[in-house]
Amino acid sequence: MKHFLLVILALACGAVLILGNLYWQDRTGQTKENTKVESKSMSTEAPKDIEKKEDQKEEKEKDISTNWPDNAKDLYKKRVEDEEAFKISIIGSPALGASEGGWAPQLKETLLSAYGDSVQVKIDEWNTTSVEFVNSSDADDALKEAPDLVLWEPFTLVDNSNGVGPIQNHESILIFDRKLHEANEEATLILQPPHPIENATYYPLNVDELKAFAQEEGFTYLDHWSEWPKDDSLSEYLIDSQDTPNAKGYTLWKNYLADYFIED
Repeated sequence: MKHFLLVILALACGAVLILGNLYWQDRTGQTKENTKVESKSMSTEAPKDIEKKEDQKEEKEKDISTNWPDNAKDLYKKRVEDEEAFKISIIGSPALGASEGGWAPQLKETLLSAYGDSVQVKIDEWNTTSVEFVNSSDADDALKEAPDLVLWEPFTLVDNSNGVGPIQNHESILIFDRKLHEANEEATLILQPPHPIENATYYPLNVDELKAFAQEEGFTYLDHWSEWPKDDSLSEYLIDSQDTPNAKGYTLWKNYLADYFIED
């Protein structure tokens, strides 16, 4: 009887050991499988998340530059892919307000806020005529960094005040455009008029001719005059001498340009 009980006890212990081992193997197998699945999930989802963010970034960049000329958009995309900054130059007369918080520095800050470090923005302001500008070192200084896009207010109001006619103004634009493409053959030149003024006779005609010239030569022309008042309230947007806009006028001008360069 004693031997029989020992045999039964031994069998019971063996059964416990076998069942315990099987249970341990089952639990270990599940843990390894879960770890494998989790690891696989992490390795496949993380790159997708990164790719999605990059696609969203590219889509945003493409959308907000949708108003730009096609060659400028293409070059901007190329610069982004090459991780280089797209260079924008804003050039013109004192109507830019470069040193007094005018539309040009306001637009620069707006562009940098929207495009980040994918763009560089430079402002060059001269109190000169278009003829003097293109025939002096001023134009060379403006182009020494080979900008990708130039937004130019080609001194039309200064020219009008100093006896430089539309034909000379237009010739100066063509000279500058040639110099621009010598510095950067992929560059884009965009033209715009200065601000409107009150009680002018010949100046508005000069601006009309500038617009027609731009269309004939294939330049993009930003006609912000469409946003300025056509009545006596225009004086509320200009300083007393009318040489430049005031703060209200600068804001109006900047808003028009921001809407063009940054498509919401």
